Amino acid sequence: MRDVEEIARYPLSAQLAMCCANERDGFDMSKFIAVMALRIRGPVDSSALRGALDDLVVRHESLRTVLACGCDDGGEAYQSVLPPVPVPFTEQVLVPGPGESREDAAEELLVKLHAETMPRTETPLLRAVLYRFDDGDAVLTVLSSHLAVDAWSAGILRRDLAACYRARVRGGAPELPPVRSYGEYAARQQEGLAGEKARAVRDFWKAELAGGRIFAPAAEEVGSADRGGAVYGNAVFDLDEREMGAVRAVARSVRGTPWHVLVAAGVLLAARVTGVPDAALMTNTAARDDRSFYDTVGFFADVLPLRVDLSGCVTYRDVLLSARRACLDASRHPLPNRVLEQDNPDFMRPRAQPENMMFLFNYARPVVGDDDIQFAGRVEQVTMRHEMPLDRGGFCIWAMWDTPSGGLRGCFEYAPERLRSGTAERWTADFAALVSHLATHPDQPWRDET
Repeated sequence: MRDVEEIARYPLSAQLAMCCANERDGFDMSKFIAVMALRIRGPVDSSALRGALDDLVVRHESLRTVLACGCDDGGEAYQSVLPPVPVPFTEQVLVPGPGESREDAAEELLVKLHAETMPRTETPLLRAVLYRFDDGDAVLTVLSSHLAVDAWSAGILRRDLAACYRARVRGGAPELPPVRSYGEYAARQQEGLAGEKARAVRDFWKAELAGGRIFAPAAEEVGSADRGGAVYGNAVFDLDEREMGAVRAVARSVRGTPWHVLVAAGVLLAARVTGVPDAALMTNTAARDDRSFYDTVGFFADVLPLRVDLSGCVTYRDVLLSARRACLDASRHPLPNRVLEQDNPDFMRPRAQPENMMFLFNYARPVVGDDDIQFAGRVEQVTMRHEMPLDRGGFCIWAMWDTPSGGLRGCFEYAPERLRSGTAERWTADFAALVSHLATHPDQPWRDET
């Protein structure tokens, strides 16, 4: 870390404390990154863009915060906010290769970005490159540390970057809501965990998880010929606009959301895989329980278990109602996963056993709309048209997101040395079929199909 004076010091949030614990266990935190690539069709003012990136660092303290994890000397763990410094920003000319389209070249930039690293000890935790095809077409890549930027925060950064750019071009201040610091969130979180309300929440989870186990399916023996030399494997599935229309309709019928339908399908799949009627899904959560931190950039993201007991369910609708109840109960009792693991070691034990696979279930929804990220012409996120499996550090990641057409895409990423590709493809096909049964035959007995 540079020898500069800190502006403020805060305790670590429970989420950052978990990251520090992972680093002590050997995880290379420089690989813990967040990436963004934006296709900009229109003339870009480089000076305004450079200034807008610097404005982000001034506005959001997390982008200039370094952690003292106490990893080396066992000392105090805390986060230090440092003064703003300019964002490393460069420009390059981008020429597609032979037979390569501009879309191909833009996607390749995103692929390469995932392989980069960012030391957690240097600020700002942000760097950017503007690749120009010509004066009216470019790709902006932005790399940040995941310690400072979670998925929700990435949406906030896109919105704020657009607002700051427009303000620099037109003159005046950007039209943005006031923002609270991530350090303040961490301090309030730690204060809250020591209070009476937190004790009641911890008691809820102890009762909720008693006698249960997380969904951590057993790994398979996979021969080298079946692995295909890939670092990670993936199985992709899609639900079209018509199918998701049915999902939304059945969700409304129980005063729920599509997420509740997806969770119901997930627990049914878990029961089919393990034979356990109440295996709990570990799910990603935004963990922004206080709305005053909705516009704050930082590492809020966490995981919480959703335990649905199928033994009392007869129909798919019963499963959906139970999934909805589990989701609502979890949202009413937010608790950092680090604390939950400490309080419920027996529940978490299957995840630590080497013969099992760690499993995360996630449904990503946009925080800001396309209109909020527009500047310098038409701006669109660069996405991978063909899902590329990334190294997930041994985790099985079940990720889902809405498509522009109104459908849903899912991608199950897994370690190919621990799970056969045929098994992964069967699981995704089974999941899609379960979603369909929940949506179109909610009053049919669920055991007829599982």
